[in-house]
Amino acid sequence: MQELNWDKGTPSKAGMYFVAVEYGPAAGAYDFVEWDGSNWVMNTKGDVIAFVDIGSFIQQVSIKWPGEDKLDYKKGNLSSDDELWEEV
Repeated sequence: MQELNWDKGTPSKAGMYFVAVEYGPAAGAYDFVEWDGSNWVMNTKGDVIAFVDIGSFIQQVSIKWPGEDKLDYKKGNLSSDDELWEEV
């Protein structure tokens, strides 16, 4: 299992973050929460103990798109006379 590179404290800029929220000594959860620049905007009462910005989160985890790819990619052959763009 891969570990995230968590940050502690508070973020330096507003945005959406993946966070670890502690609800008590034996309870906690992961969530996506907005940081408005001075406070965490959440509907639950708990303490954000660590966070990862969304960009870093996506780069640190291996996520496969759900479902199958519906496009059939085929390599095409362009002659030297073919144009990639045409004016409409």
